[in-house]
Amino acid sequence: MNRLLLALLAVVSVVLAACSAQAPSPSAAPSTPASPSASPKPSVGETPSPAPSEPVVVGWEAASVPQTANASGVAAIVRGRDGLVAISSDGAFGTLVWVSADGRTWTDVTPDGFESVGIASVVEYEGMLVGVGRGNTIDIETEEAAVYLSEDGVSWRKVETAEPMVGQLIDVIATDDGLYAVGGVPGADAAAVWRSTDGETWERAGGDIEHAFLWSIAEGGPGLVAVGWRRDPDPSAAVWTSTDGTQWTLSPDPEGYELFEGTDVTEIDGTLVMVGSSFTSQGGRFWTSTDGVEWAIAEAPGIDEAYPRNLVHTSSGVVAVGASEAMAGTAWISQDGIGWAPFGEPLPGTYFHSGFADDGALLAFGATQEGTLETGIEAHAMIWSTALTD
Repeated sequence: MNRLLLALLAVVSVVLAACSAQAPSPSAAPSTPASPSASPKPSVGETPSPAPSEPVVVGWEAASVPQTANASGVAAIVRGRDGLVAISSDGAFGTLVWVSADGRTWTDVTPDGFESVGIASVVEYEGMLVGVGRGNTIDIETEEAAVYLSEDGVSWRKVETAEPMVGQLIDVIATDDGLYAVGGVPGADAAAVWRSTDGETWERAGGDIEHAFLWSIAEGGPGLVAVGWRRDPDPSAAVWTSTDGTQWTLSPDPEGYELFEGTDVTEIDGTLVMVGSSFTSQGGRFWTSTDGVEWAIAEAPGIDEAYPRNLVHTSSGVVAVGASEAMAGTAWISQDGIGWAPFGEPLPGTYFHSGFADDGALLAFGATQEGTLETGIEAHAMIWSTALTD
């Protein structure tokens, strides 16, 4: 296990709060050897072009945020009724809710009872906000998958289901056919997909995907694409596709998949892009695909010494965010998912979890980081902003 991934445990394991207390991650994955068990497979599909080497110059400005406990981090930002809403982990088992009119100054409006609520992802759907994660997070053995709804981002209510939802929801998307959420069922050592047509009633979409975990879902390929990892026999990057959201098919192993995981996926003008990181010390990786089935590696400057995690669409292109081995927030930008350039210089003492773009600005969010593995890592939720150019 490399030192960066151990350091990021101070942030990653709590950015998702208790909603992912048992979720597989680089720091919690099964034991793996120091090097891949086999050489990467030959390239398949489209051959990516070389990435631009000149970085895009940006300046990151830290926002004014409420004080948080150690091991906290921002997990999601969405637009609410009166501005922006940030969902953060509280450093323990709960969730914090912040609001802002401009993205620069944030106020804590956390509802009562959120100390045992874990929200990992939020999406807007038919005039309401839908948050997915876990409920009763203090009792982690319960493995209660949960959904929370809000009309303004300030007041939230838990969806009551006829049968308990078992597992943990990590990502959610809104489509013309309704909502789809992905995650896992740790007790069953399986990945899972859930769906809803109205946000109120949820059901499992298909059965358990054995010995796997799903981090992200997106529209693309034959209909829907979900990415994460599966044991092969060691945990390695994996992709599943579906035409109807119910029946899921495992794609052939992506190029260079071994001992990596896919953590986010999106579509850029018909091209699917997946981002992920290694479970060892091999850094990060970008993949592209035209159909969600065959995937090729796309190169990016500095990717061997950094760990990109999530993707965000902006007016300037798609931005990938994460952190470098030097514990610095790191970002890349691309117009097509194939050619990538550094987006600003790495920001020391930070970890970028994801981003939100709106009104000509990009908000990168995650946490500050101080200390070492020997002295202990201090991590506190933070948001940064930078201007975008068309």
